[in-house]
Amino acid sequence: MDLQQSKKILDKINALYQSISVEEDHISSIEKDLMLSYIRQLYESFLETKPETLSAPARKAIKKAKIKKTPPSSPQPAEPAPAPVKQSAPEPVLEVSPPAPEPEPEAEPAPAPEPKVEKKPVAKTPPPSKVKATPLGKFKTLFENKGANELSEKLSLQPISDITKSIAINDKLLYVNDLFGKDANAYAVTLNQLNSLGNMDEASNVLLEFAKSNDWLDDEKQDTARAFIKLVRRRYI
Repeated sequence: MDLQQSKKILDKINALYQSISVEEDHISSIEKDLMLSYIRQLYESFLETKPETLSAPARKAIKKAKIKKTPPSSPQPAEPAPAPVKQSAPEPVLEVSPPAPEPEPEAEPAPAPEPKVEKKPVAKTPPPSKVKATPLGKFKTLFENKGANELSEKLSLQPISDITKSIAINDKLLYVNDLFGKDANAYAVTLNQLNSLGNMDEASNVLLEFAKSNDWLDDEKQDTARAFIKLVRRRYI
């Protein structure tokens, strides 16, 4: 046993004890674990004690205990008793009990079964009624849907999924200036709204407001208005 090492461990135990004794009601779990660790080290150091590390009187006592005594064959004169040998007082041994085993964690109770909820049948709501188109009046000529005869016209009536992506940059500038009063924000908001509608009747109600406010019947705007309305119609084919 290394007494110097044991002394260092005892010093650590004493220092830690002085620290935690100041506030004994507020000992943290870390301080408890550290104290148990020091005590365990001291306990193990004493378990590893070797005979050569014992004091001379202790080794002599162990040696005498190992000698086997045989009964004498004939009586012999008693030898004078040896003078008592003064032995040094044995070093105090700190008795350290091994740390108590940690309690096993209690099993968590099984979760209670969820109550069964009866599903009530959901009442089916009637489909929304179709939005009726507002009478076009004098703007009816702009919204006329003439059948395509030539192949080029038939190709121009193919369905599209997004009106915004189907307009070239030059056409966009033309539509903003002639049909939306040079208001690019109104143009963008209207195209987003038209993309979300379900049919051409709903789209006609939206376009009619701009046709009235920006005079799409003007001679210089009619062709542009018809081209734009024709493009919008392809969104609902």
